[in-house]
Amino acid sequence: MMKNLQLLILSVLLCPSLNIFAQMGGGGGGFINPDSIQIVTKSGTAIVDTGMMHPMYYLDENGDGTPDFMLNFGPFWYEPDSSNAVRPQNGDEITIEGGLVDSAMMGYDMIIVYEINGEFWRDPFDSFWNFMGYYSHNGNGCGGSGFGWMFDSLQTVELSGTAIVDSTFMMAMYYLDVNNDNIPDYLLNFGPWWYVPPSGAVRPQNGDTVTIVGGEIDREFLPMVVVYEINGLEWRDSTLFCQTFGGNWIRRYMTKPVNFPTPFDQEDQMQINPDWWHMGGPGGGGMMADSMFCQIFETTFEQLPGLANQNAFAAYEIDMYLPNGMNGLHQGGNCGYGLQLNSDADFQLHYNDIQTMGLNIDESTIQVKYYNPQNTTWTAYPGVTVNTQNNTVTFSSELISNFIILTAQQTTSIKSLGSDLPSEFTLGQNYPNPFNPSTTINFSLTKNDHVLINIYNILGQKVRTLVNGYYSAGNHSVTFNADRQGLSSGTYFYELQAEGKHLVKKMNLLK
Repeated sequence: MMKNLQLLILSVLLCPSLNIFAQMGGGGGGFINPDSIQIVTKSGTAIVDTGMMHPMYYLDENGDGTPDFMLNFGPFWYEPDSSNAVRPQNGDEITIEGGLVDSAMMGYDMIIVYEINGEFWRDPFDSFWNFMGYYSHNGNGCGGSGFGWMFDSLQTVELSGTAIVDSTFMMAMYYLDVNNDNIPDYLLNFGPWWYVPPSGAVRPQNGDTVTIVGGEIDREFLPMVVVYEINGLEWRDSTLFCQTFGGNWIRRYMTKPVNFPTPFDQEDQMQINPDWWHMGGPGGGGMMADSMFCQIFETTFEQLPGLANQNAFAAYEIDMYLPNGMNGLHQGGNCGYGLQLNSDADFQLHYNDIQTMGLNIDESTIQVKYYNPQNTTWTAYPGVTVNTQNNTVTFSSELISNFIILTAQQTTSIKSLGSDLPSEFTLGQNYPNPFNPSTTINFSLTKNDHVLINIYNILGQKVRTLVNGYYSAGNHSVTFNADRQGLSSGTYFYELQAEGKHLVKKMNLLK
């Protein structure tokens, strides 16, 4: 059985499009959606097979000397950046916490390792793009994304080499090998997985030869390069970097408001006004610091607690750091807390029509909620103004919460950006759904017209144009192949534009 498994694994290695085990190489095509796996804890004896190019790891749970689970520790070169955990030796008694994946085709179910013997190994929901130089894994499932004021200065570098893509999880991580030894020399920070630059530049595939211009940050482990350009195309404007990712200081005696936006959407922003300081410090005790460093990030839903049944369509993290580097919105190493200021802070949060149409959001019911970790509930901010023309939500509050979301009720009808839709003008639900890698989209036209079908990510940012041409009246079908478009697993929207109207539906790619 083991020999047959090795032959099958070797065939997977020789055919990257079938590779779902990132531990066997540096990347490949397979993404495993962490939403689709069950978190388990298993104990037993480690079995290490050294007959392959790189060791393969298994767990014998029942003590019969044969594997019961395959253990996925990630690429062979991966080491945890915030613990002393190591891969086991053959015969070691170990306890593994991880994500259980049904992989009967390989002979065993697979566990993607999160912890080994109680020590951190990797985080399946890590928003690595927000950790500018270090990681914070405190074991409570919510380490926080902010990096504080310690990494404002970046040294611009130009590097060439081979891209290495770790696709163990839905949000791929990108590295650069500059000396051709198949081991990463730099971590490449392309920003959030949903970010798409206006230049048309795309993230590299595993094995691509690339030239990167970016800002280098020295770290204890691999140095990080925040990407400004890839192969001569702009990825992000480096002149905006410190203003956005870097956040801003607020001072006790400041006389002007201080504003800071999220890194990838300038319309998501927060403003702290003068007279914010008061005697009550973080957590309700002591004295508030005379200065604090503030940041706001748009983040993934998986990183926020207690979102079941909230119907959130945008999520944010706010951080306020004291001069000693401690986060004023964390208590006892835990995140999710709030801070009461002496004056109102002003917020503007931005959404788009692709989000609201794709999720059937009723804009008249939009609320902003903040998290209370003491009773694990989400509470609505009062006095919220929703501008459906500009797609903005504004409000003011003395309470600054570590986590906030935009949430709303769903409608049963489809919203049109034009006039009422005639029944003959239709956009069908893609089939199959979920899909991998191809799906069919049907639509009907009442007259000859120019047709545009765009694909958007979960945050409503256009990632691809599928159709852009003239079609006759009648019924039509088009095929969307996610592999050809280079998209990873996740939720996407597809939009039909024709006859002066718009229709949007949601689809799920599960690789």
